[in-house]
Amino acid sequence: MPTRIGRVRRLRRQAEFERVLRRGTRLDGRLFVVLARPNDLGKDRLGLAVSRKVGGAVVRNRARRLLRESFHRTAVDTAGGYDIVVLAKREIIGRTQAEVDREFEDRIRRLRRGRARPPVTPAASVD
Repeated sequence: MPTRIGRVRRLRRQAEFERVLRRGTRLDGRLFVVLARPNDLGKDRLGLAVSRKVGGAVVRNRARRLLRESFHRTAVDTAGGYDIVVLAKREIIGRTQAEVDREFEDRIRRLRRGRARPPVTPAASVD
């Protein structure tokens, strides 16, 4: 049975999510989008966003379980220091844990190699 992700390994406050969503680097995938921003904690922390567009409550909860397990498996193998927000897409429906793990590992590997898209910053207005 998978181990729970403790409070210190989760993003819990809206401000923590917004910081990553506004200034984090973006890694698009087929099943989900990963946004990440370095933190000063030396540990990776996870935040999940699974909208109703993905499906009903049962489908959304399964998507969360798959993503949490992938984070758990990946976080054990790597030393971190990122706040990570995962935005699930409809394509995650019906996928196996192995498929989700492969994509999650690929996104985290790209993040650590610096191959993510830089954060989008609002253009300065010219007066």
